[in-house]
Amino acid sequence: MAQVFITLHYWNQFLVLATGAITTIWGFILFFTKRTETFSPAWRIALIVTGCVAALQGLLGIVMVLMGLRPGTGTGLYWLHYVYGAIVVFILPVALTYSSSGKNIRRDVLIFSIATLILVAAAIRAMMTGPA
Repeated sequence: MAQVFITLHYWNQFLVLATGAITTIWGFILFFTKRTETFSPAWRIALIVTGCVAALQGLLGIVMVLMGLRPGTGTGLYWLHYVYGAIVVFILPVALTYSSSGKNIRRDVLIFSIATLILVAAAIRAMMTGPA
C-alpha cells in the first residue's frame, strides 16, 4: 500500500510543477501586458487547479508520514522536505489573504503570480530533498 502512495506522490510532483509554472507565466503575461481589466476566468480556473494539485500533494505527503515513511534517506535534513511541502500547500491561501478580493484586479494578478512562482520554487526544493 505504501508503494501506491509513493508512486502517486512522485508523479503528482510533475503536475504541481507544470500547473504552477503555467499559471505563473500566464499570470505575469496578464500583468505585464496590462490585460487585467477583468479577472480572466480561464486563469482563475488554472489557479484553482494549481491549488488543488498542491493540496493533493500535501495530503499524499501527510498520509505517507502517518504510515511512518520519511523523505529521502530519512536522515540529515530530511525535515526540510516537510517545510517546502508546507510552503507549497499554504502559499495560495496566504496569497488570498493579501489579495483585494477583486477591488484591484491588477494587484491581485501580481500577488497570485508571485505566489505561484514561490510555489514552483518550493516544489523544486522539495524535490531536491525528497528522493533517496
